[in-house]
Amino acid sequence: MKTLFISLLLIAVTAFGNAQEIELDEAEVRLETNKSKFVKSGDGFTYAVTEKHSGEFEKDPVAFMRSNLDITAMLKELAKENFVSYQVTFRSSKGYLAAEFDKNGELQRTSQKFKNIALPSALRSELYSSNKGWTMISNKYMASGKGEFLDKEIYKIRLENANQKRTVKLDPTTISRVSVASN
Repeated sequence: MKTLFISLLLIAVTAFGNAQEIELDEAEVRLETNKSKFVKSGDGFTYAVTEKHSGEFEKDPVAFMRSNLDITAMLKELAKENFVSYQVTFRSSKGYLAAEFDKNGELQRTSQKFKNIALPSALRSELYSSNKGWTMISNKYMASGKGEFLDKEIYKIRLENANQKRTVKLDPTTISRVSVASN
């Protein structure tokens, strides 16, 4: 009898527990684009753009600029200013990209500088194989070029081994993209 009573009580509690309704408030969902307005700073313009994911800007700054800057809209808005060229700077906590456009919106030159970014895999492999026992404590990446193409790239990497420190400069264009497996 005791077992029957406990079973009925358990069934009743389960039935009433599953029968509860929970009413949720209405939620509003909005799509936010990754675009932002430019801010005039001296003779140039600065964009403070948020990344969709961490490291997106540092990975390919020129592609990031192309996807986030509507240069034709900017030129239309500034048509009455009649500038000969426009300098637009993108900034993040790791560094910046400065791009110069002519009055027709054509990209003339770029300059980039970043600190403590993830190194490309080929560069990491080269650094590790030529500096065994050393630890990277910081790095700086500097690049410049005409149009979308980079003419000059350099990584300055600060290494440490016990109480010794040294700086290594690497040009990513000289690093071989092909590696051969060996024992």
